[in-house]
Amino acid sequence: MIAGGGGRVVNIASRAVLAPQGGFIAYTVSKAGVITLTQALAQEVKKHRITVNAVLPSTMDTPGNRRAMPDADRSEWVSTADVAHVAAFLLSERAAAVTGASLTV
Repeated sequence: MIAGGGGRVVNIASRAVLAPQGGFIAYTVSKAGVITLTQALAQEVKKHRITVNAVLPSTMDTPGNRRAMPDADRSEWVSTADVAHVAAFLLSERAAAVTGASLTV
């Protein structure tokens, strides 16, 4: 990306980091690391016209999550399409001024 004159990086973290729940410490800490990586890398590469951002979805409505949590209230689960739309925006030229951000979905 540096040699190419710029680019976009979008990492996927988790909204669960913002209000951690007990019982998921490894998951929560690893996703917090993704956010910190995003912020640090954004600072290191911004002079090269590279943006680095993170998307923080809540529980995503996937077949795997439906199987893992069959009795869960899915009314607030986020669709994979919605997460993809936010990532697509961050990858676009319209988001050229956005870097180091963590966007909740």
